[in-house]
This record gives sequence, structure tokens and C-alpha cells, in this order.
Amino acid sequence: MDYRVPTRSQLTLGLRALATLAAVDGPRNAGEDAMLVAAWRGLGGATGPLPELPPITPTELAQGLQDRQIRFQIVGAMLVMSMADGELVPAEAALVAEFAAALEIADASVTNLERLAAKRYRIARLDILRRQWAALKIRDIAAEEGPGIYWRALLGVLRRNEDPALAARFRAFAELPAGSLGRAYYDFTTRNGFSFPGELGAPPEVITFHDMTHVLAGYDTTPDEEILVAAFTAGYVRREPLDMLMFVLPQFQLGVEIAPGVPPEYDYLDPARLLCAVRRGAAMNINLNEGWDYFDVVHEPLEALRERYNILPESHFSAPPAKAAD
Repeated sequence: MDYRVPTRSQLTLGLRALATLAAVDGPRNAGEDAMLVAAWRGLGGATGPLPELPPITPTELAQGLQDRQIRFQIVGAMLVMSMADGELVPAEAALVAEFAAALEIADASVTNLERLAAKRYRIARLDILRRQWAALKIRDIAAEEGPGIYWRALLGVLRRNEDPALAARFRAFAELPAGSLGRAYYDFTTRNGFSFPGELGAPPEVITFHDMTHVLAGYDTTPDEEILVAAFTAGYVRREPLDMLMFVLPQFQLGVEIAPGVPPEYDYLDPARLLCAVRRGAAMNINLNEGWDYFDVVHEPLEALRERYNILPESHFSAPPAKAAD
């Protein structure tokens, strides 16, 4: 994502839109306030209370914002705000769609938000899943290696694929030096009780890109940190980044199952850390899902790779950002 820090005036307009959305189903609750405070402090560098945030119409917001990237980011923030209180109602999804239309941001995530609000879970789930990075990655591999990847991926999804040679290649990461990417991945996999790609019952090998992102970013596999690793990924991908948020927030904030076989959870969103995660991913100088081969670098020190890829610590974004000129 080509993330940009908004100017103070852009931020204020965006906060007004978020506050307008939060008021749709009654007074703001703690989750919605946390969303506003996270943006005000994290992007505005403020330490005091929130300013007055009078309602704003979609037309007024569009007239006040010309920067297309900032428009896109505000639509993304509104998607998050619609779920910040732990529930999603049709009126909220409809208002997000109105703002997106006025800002001329056409994104499938907005349509899927409306589907979720209308409890059309099956079609929303199918569309969200087909837009996920894994599905896109499989398409890319098929273009290079042929359609056989689809069969292997299907067997992987069904946990019926077995490739002993591939499994042995991953198991060999145990022999890499402590502190290397490969050893960190091996420890992450065994600590969580996951199977290695190629082992019977393991998911498709393409999931390794997601697990390597966990390792590089330093996020665990708890529901709150699964939200963060998805937000981090949304920051560094270039194709449909908002779909990453639509994949995890219903799953771990609304309690609506999106990922097959993963028990849904409720109310795990931390807006301040989510904002940091997006900005961490966006600061990277590489898209791990395009043209990156982890086998080329598994022997290298993890910290050296973080420095090379410009993966900054979360604390870097907890401090007030450099001010953009108005």
C-alpha cells in the first residue's frame, strides 16, 4: 500500500467521517473511541483530548479531500470503524458505501461489508477468500509453472497432499544457525504445533509466505496478533490490501467465520496497534508476495533481513510521526 501520513486538515476531515459513522447506531462506545484516539495520537501527534468532531456528509468530505491515496485510506479506516464496537449493522455498511462512492473509491471490500451486514455470509466469505493473497499467489505460480499448482493446492487445503522431499527441506531448517530466518521459522512452526509443508495434513506450501511474515514482523498467532499480521501484510501488498482487513476483522472482531476451519473469536481489535502494523508493512521496501523466495534467504540473520527490508519496530510508529505540511 502506498501509505501516506495525512496532513492535520486531512486527518481532521477523516476523523469527522469516522465519528459520523460511529454515531449511526447510537453513542460511541469504548472501541469506537479507541479508534478515534489511535488515529488522533498516532497520526496527529497529539496527546490531549480529541477535538470536536461535528458530523460530515460524504459530499463535504469529497470536496475537502482531493488526494486519492488519502481517500483510499479513509475508506479503509471506515471499514475498521464499522466493526470497532464488535458489531456491524446494515446502516453502518450503507454509510461506508455512500462515503466510498462520493470519494470515488471502488473496492470489493465495501461490497463485502454490506454482504456481511446483511448476514449474507456465504457469498461474502467466498469473495473475500478468492481475493486473498494466497489465492492470488497461486494464480501467479500457475502462470509460471502451469495449472498443476491448482491440484496441489486443493489437496493441501483438503490436507491430503504429501511430499516427503519438500517436508525434509523444511525440516532441515532445524540445522540452520540460531537467529537465522530459517531457524526462526522452524521454531515458530514447531512451537505452534504446525505441520511443515509437504507433510501429510499440512496446508498448501503457499501458506509459508504468511508464516514467514509472522516471523519477520514478530507477531504471534493469537487472535489479536493475527489481526496485526494481516494489517502488516495489507501495508506491504499492492493488490487489494483492504481485503486483508476484511479477512481477519469479521473472524476475530465480529465472531463471523471467514477462514475455513478456524474458530471465530470476538472483540480482539486493538486500533492503535493495527494502525502501527499497517504503517510498518507500508514502510517496507519489498512485497513478500511478489518475487520473493524465502529459500534464498533462510540462512541469513533475521535481524539483518529486517534491516534490509526496512521492517521497523512497532515503537517507531508509536511516537508522533513527522508532520506533513498542510
